[in-house]
Parts: sequence; structure tokens; C-alpha cells
Amino acid sequence: MGNFPQILNQQGVSVTWKKRQEGAPDPETGQPTITWVEEQIKVIIQHMQVAELVFEPGYSVKDYIRVFVTADIKQLDRIVWQGADWEILPPQSYFFGDSLEYRTALCRRVIP
Repeated sequence: MGNFPQILNQQGVSVTWKKRQEGAPDPETGQPTITWVEEQIKVIIQHMQVAELVFEPGYSVKDYIRVFVTADIKQLDRIVWQGADWEILPPQSYFFGDSLEYRTALCRRVIP
């Protein structure tokens, strides 16, 4: 295993990870009900640069961050950091040999 867990432990910040779970369909809308299971995890947060992003309408560079974690984050999960919810976009996993070293994902601020 590489050095990432040690770096995460030393430099990471604590955030709330909200794992998205789909339940039974809502009888009125037919859409699955969504619940969130919360857990505290450590992440390393990187602010994004304009050249690294393809912006969606209504968002700016300040609405995106990149996270580095060892947790099993999934697309559409959320993290709570600095009082704001951030939606996790498709994560990527990085391996050291056959062992998972870390996952990284772009996150977009949830605009209420």
C-alpha cells in the first residue's frame, strides 16, 4: 500500500458523507424515495481551476471541488463541507499494485 492513508490522516479534513439510498417507489410520483445515511470521513479537498472544468449552466468555478478519499464514495452521494452540500460526480479509483490506494471525484455544490 502507498502513502495515501498516512497523508489523508495528516492533512485530511473531516466531512459528513451522505450515502444515497433508493427506497420503494413513491405512490404519487412513481419515483424511488431517497434516504441518506450519514458517516464522518476524512477527505483531502482541492479547489478547482477554470481550465480543469466544463461548466454546467448556472455554476462557477467556486461551485466545484475535487476530493480524495479512501471511502467507497459513489456518484450522487453527497458530502457536507463548510456548511454546504456537495454532490459527488463519477468517482475514479486508483490502485497501488492490486490494492486500492484512493478514490477521487469532482464534486459540485448543491444549489438550493
